[in-house]
Amino acid sequence: MNKKFALLLVLMAALIMGSVTSASAADIKAYGDWTIEADLNSSWDFLKKGNNLNEDKTFNIAQRVRTGFQFIANENLKGVLETVIGSANWGNGAFGIGAGRAVSTAAGGAAAGNGNVMLRKGYVDFKWPGTKVNFLVGFQSLSLPSAVGGGSPVLDDHFAAAAAVVPITDGLSLVGGFGRLYDSNGSYNTTASALSGSHNAGDVAFLIANIDMFKGFSIKPWAAYASLGSQVAYDGTNYVGATATSGFMAANSSNQEGVRAYWGGAAFTMTAFDPFKVMADFNYGKATWNNPAANGSTGGRQGFLADIAVDYTGLKMMTPSVFFAYSSGENGNSTEGNGKSERMPVVGNPQTYALGSFWLQGGDAINANINTTSDTMGYWALGMSLKDIKLIDKLSHTVHLIYFKGTNDADYLKENNAGANVTNASYSKFLTTKDSLWEVDVNSKYQIYDELSLGLELGYINADFDKNTWGAVNSDYKNYGSQDAYKASLIVNYSF
Repeated sequence: MNKKFALLLVLMAALIMGSVTSASAADIKAYGDWTIEADLNSSWDFLKKGNNLNEDKTFNIAQRVRTGFQFIANENLKGVLETVIGSANWGNGAFGIGAGRAVSTAAGGAAAGNGNVMLRKGYVDFKWPGTKVNFLVGFQSLSLPSAVGGGSPVLDDHFAAAAAVVPITDGLSLVGGFGRLYDSNGSYNTTASALSGSHNAGDVAFLIANIDMFKGFSIKPWAAYASLGSQVAYDGTNYVGATATSGFMAANSSNQEGVRAYWGGAAFTMTAFDPFKVMADFNYGKATWNNPAANGSTGGRQGFLADIAVDYTGLKMMTPSVFFAYSSGENGNSTEGNGKSERMPVVGNPQTYALGSFWLQGGDAINANINTTSDTMGYWALGMSLKDIKLIDKLSHTVHLIYFKGTNDADYLKENNAGANVTNASYSKFLTTKDSLWEVDVNSKYQIYDELSLGLELGYINADFDKNTWGAVNSDYKNYGSQDAYKASLIVNYSF
């Protein structure tokens, strides 16, 4: 009898557990973007062959695997998990022989293989009960508004944050939040070399207004504030990891500086004059810090980036576009006035802002871009594009023609350099008023299936870097001069 009773209890427990599991189960939706590409690149540092800084013609096959899952409890609650393997070249790192079974010898990798799956997103997305207010809490992708270029040139990355989307009316909503960008004391070290207080953390707060009250007109004004402690780039022993502060640095700044910065701007889109579509942005930022490494006083960095683009949408076979962008540059007097910089400060490394698809990041290729937004502030650009050209079924093309010219005074390098690259002012990335680039891109894509495409991206840059200006940095720049750059990327992409 006892055995039967015990068996009955086991069955009841199983039924209860089964009902609980069923009640708490979530629907799972998978999505992904898997890219494999073969790249042929030449002269990305724009230096002629024959000197010891070049010989950079390469052929690589790279791969990146992004896979995400939505765990949907109901229409008001879901969790999002996104992972990534790579980007890495075949034969190296995550895609090297034995990576799926060999133990990594890298720091922190003793218990994990070389083919590690990395976290790209992990956050909870929910609506407050009885309201339309949406919260997103966790490690996520966040970008400030941008109408031109595909993403914000100020802040566009993955970081830990808590954000809220608050609808006010049908044409007005607010987005606000707080993010922790950096924390150099993540191990909670309590030894003598450990960091304490707020000096090891870097935080950002932002507020965006989405205004779409009038037909054919929308604007997104925004503001952001960041505070980085003086030891954000500190590992307890040495100042390392300049990534944390590189977007705020001027010629004489160093890693161990507390930074306070703010930005403001607006993204504007107008379709009232259809078939013309007008898009424009204005971004302004200012950063201040203590700069004892320079002259014992306070330095800073401030500047702006503005752009405008006009698309003609009245053609079925293509969309012509013309665009212009201008970002403030160094005035050549950074050794005066406490070493201040005239370039707009940037948080981290914005991921998607681009004009064209070669000198700046853009296009579908993983690695086939020379620079990123944080490296290149101080230029103006004028260009035209023929987007989404469709003459044959399933085959499309995009063509870019762009002229870049520097807005950084050439004297900046002479004043601040003693034989090595100035902070955030390296050859191929930093354009002075005497440097210019012509870029031509021809990108093609064939849609094999709805989810599978084969792409070919071709790029050419005619580079003209002033020999005398850059000769103050390194004699090889003067002796060998600039070289044109090329790329060809064949891309297989599975997106689902």
